[in-house]
Amino acid sequence: MPAPAPVPAAYTPPAANELYRLVAPIALYPDKLVAQVLAASTFPDQVTAAHQWLAQNQQLRAGPLADAANQQPWDPSVKGLTAFRRVLDQLAGNVGWTTALGQAYYNDPTDVMNAIQVMRQRARSAGELKSSSQLKVVQSSAPPAQPVAAQPGVVVQSTPIVVEPPPTYVTIEPAQPDVVYVPRYDPQVVYGAPVPYYAGYSYTPPLQVAEPVPVQPVVVGALAFGAGVIVSSALQRHDWGWRNWDLRWGGRPPAPPPGGWDRDRPPPSWQRPAVVYNNNIYMPQPGPGFGPGPRAWGGPDPRLVAVQQEQQRQQRQQRELAEQAARQSQDQQRQMQLQQMQQQMQRDQQMRDMAQRQADEQRRMADMQRQQAQQQQRQLADHQREMQSQQQAQLAAQAQGREQQERMRQMQQAQQDQQRQQQQAQRQQDEMARRQQDMQQRQQQDQARRQQQAAEEQQRQQARAQQDNRQAQQQAQAQAQAERERQQNLARDQQRQMQDQVRQQQQQMQQQAREQARRQQEQMQEQSRQQQQQAQEQARRQQQQAQEQVRQQQQQAQEQGRRQQQAAQEQMRRQQQMQERAAQQQREVQQRMQEQMRQQQQQAQQRAREAQPGPGDRREGPHGPGRPPRPGEQPS
Repeated sequence: MPAPAPVPAAYTPPAANELYRLVAPIALYPDKLVAQVLAASTFPDQVTAAHQWLAQNQQLRAGPLADAANQQPWDPSVKGLTAFRRVLDQLAGNVGWTTALGQAYYNDPTDVMNAIQVMRQRARSAGELKSSSQLKVVQSSAPPAQPVAAQPGVVVQSTPIVVEPPPTYVTIEPAQPDVVYVPRYDPQVVYGAPVPYYAGYSYTPPLQVAEPVPVQPVVVGALAFGAGVIVSSALQRHDWGWRNWDLRWGGRPPAPPPGGWDRDRPPPSWQRPAVVYNNNIYMPQPGPGFGPGPRAWGGPDPRLVAVQQEQQRQQRQQRELAEQAARQSQDQQRQMQLQQMQQQMQRDQQMRDMAQRQADEQRRMADMQRQQAQQQQRQLADHQREMQSQQQAQLAAQAQGREQQERMRQMQQAQQDQQRQQQQAQRQQDEMARRQQDMQQRQQQDQARRQQQAAEEQQRQQARAQQDNRQAQQQAQAQAQAERERQQNLARDQQRQMQDQVRQQQQQMQQQAREQARRQQEQMQEQSRQQQQQAQEQARRQQQQAQEQVRQQQQQAQEQGRRQQQAAQEQMRRQQQMQERAAQQQREVQQRMQEQMRQQQQQAQQRAREAQPGPGDRREGPHGPGRPPRPGEQPS
């Protein structure tokens, strides 16, 4: 056997203090916004859906936002709150509190609205609620003028009264008719004595949909005001906008009888507080856990039954229209999805083509870089070969310098050998001279002196030759040393030049690589920027096309309506002209008939006057006075 369906728990009216805590976060909102919040709180699932929908459509503003929200299958109050994103964030961020508020309003609207008035009185007594450039606060001893007359048979309260109506009423309206400022305040601070938070309510709810532009809040006492919401014609193009909502604060109930008012016999002629939507009392549909709903006192009222039947008929028509609109919106959404899919496929294809072009460009750039790197490597190899050849030339020059040094050393050795030979020859000559001197001591003194003089001259010549040889050697050594220094300086200069060239070439290559990388990065950035601009331009064109289509459709509808109106006016004008012509013709016929009758009357009167003789018309003839002539007689 299937398990029986769970029976929803009966609604238990909260106590007065719990109602105060429940309405504290919204009691200081403007009246029209309080009406929307109370009505929307009876649909917590739609509030969550609208919050998620807004998070996905943060770019929508003003008229496009209202048009998109109008296509959603939500209650009018939820659609109206899409213009107040922070309030919708507050309701969606505290679903438990929102559900409790909706249950209390659905089952006990009088106590909820009386609790709002009590909290406003507390804030006003604490000096925190007063008129400013954002809000207009008015306190009166009697409830304000009711925007809607009491409808017979409509029941908005079915439970005993928990919060008595206050002696005075406080209404809150925007200071500017077209700009609504939503106050931000701490419920524990603004009402004078601290009011505890409702169980599960977070004073700072998560703001998933932030305001588009950060605005420095304006602080007025314990109230803070952010950016105002402009409720112009763009948001009022549908029948659920800001101006379609209001509150009826009700009136003072009459004095109860000695035994008090029974639940089934409410006080007569009492207009209870209620939310007003399009000049009618707003009656939300019961939701899960909202209780059995209000009921009438004293049995069914025929007028209530008629009103309910009319409401049911209107609801069926609205459901049919909503279903038709939903089907149309689904068709439009499917078409839009198909268009979006086609556009997405086109964008994907474009992105793939662009990615392919970028990949080809990157491959081409990589090939160019590889070729440049190979060319640079070849240049480096050529420079290295040149440097090696120069080093070999330097080594050859150094070897040549060593050979020259070796030749100079050999020349010096040869000179030294020649000097030794000359010294040996001198010693031999001296020995021969001494022998000759011994043998020819006296005889050859002159010859010895001459030989001695010749030897001295020869020695002087040899000394001069040696001196010349030493000077030549010194000059050759100096020249060789200068040549070695010059070659070394030349080699150092060549090495420095080669190092400078290599360093300059490396710097040039690095600079070229950096410049090439910067150009590639700039090209990629330019390409990405152009792609973004193209995407933005395409999106803007599509949006403009959609707006232009909507505008053309509106213009066509307006033109068609204007033409129909003109045709109707022309038809009415023709009918009026025809009626005027018919009336004119009838008047002319009547005039002609009256003229003919008048002429006939005149003729009849004329004939009567002619037929009736006067006193002077009786003359006496030959036949006697007044006698007509006989036959055959001539009249006189």
